Amino acid sequence: MRRILVCLALLAFAPISQAGIFDFASGIAAGRSGPGDAPGEQSVEVAFSPDGQAEALVLKVIHSARSSIRLAGYTFTSPAVVRALTDAKRRGVAVAVVVDYKNNIEESRSNAPRQALNLLINSEIPTRTVSVYPIHHDKYIVVDDRTVETGSFNYTTAAARSNSENVLVVWNDPAIARQYVAHWQSRWEQGRPYQSSY
Repeated sequence: MRRILVCLALLAFAPISQAGIFDFASGIAAGRSGPGDAPGEQSVEVAFSPDGQAEALVLKVIHSARSSIRLAGYTFTSPAVVRALTDAKRRGVAVAVVVDYKNNIEESRSNAPRQALNLLINSEIPTRTVSVYPIHHDKYIVVDDRTVETGSFNYTTAAARSNSENVLVVWNDPAIARQYVAHWQSRWEQGRPYQSSY
C-alpha cells in the first residue's frame, strides 16, 4: 500500500511534457544532472526513447561517475555520450570503451563512428574494437564498480531521437556490477586498440 501511495504522490508532482506524458527526466534532459543526482541507495531506474529520457538517463549515469567508467557498445556515434565521457575523463575518472569493429569501422555507412572514436582516443580514453564475434552487441556502462546501465539503447543520436529503445539502471549493486565488469574485461582483452585517424 505504501508503494502505491508513493507512486501516486510522484505522479501528482511529476512535470507533464507538452505531449501529455509524465516527464520525470525533465531536470536531467535540461542538463542539470550530476554526481549529486545519483541515488545513494540500491535502486532501479528505467527510461525509454525516442522521447529523450533514455539518453538523459545514460548521461545521468556517466555524470555520476567518480572513479571509473567501463562502456561496452555496438554502434557508437552519440555526440552527447562522447562529450559526457570526455568530460568525465577531464574530471579524473578512468574511462575505457570497447565497441563492435564491424559496425563502427568495417561496415559503417558514415564516418560518424570513426569521428566519435577519434575524439575518445584524442582525449586519451583507451578504446578497443572487438571483431571475434559476428557482432559485439553489448550495450552497457559500469560506473564505479557499483552501478550498471544496460538495455537496447545504442549510443547514437538515432537511439535517442528516432528509435524505440529502453535503458535500465541498477544503482549501487556491486554484485551485479562485478559480473558486468568481468564480462567487459573479457571483451576488452579480445579487442584491438583503436588508432585515431587524425
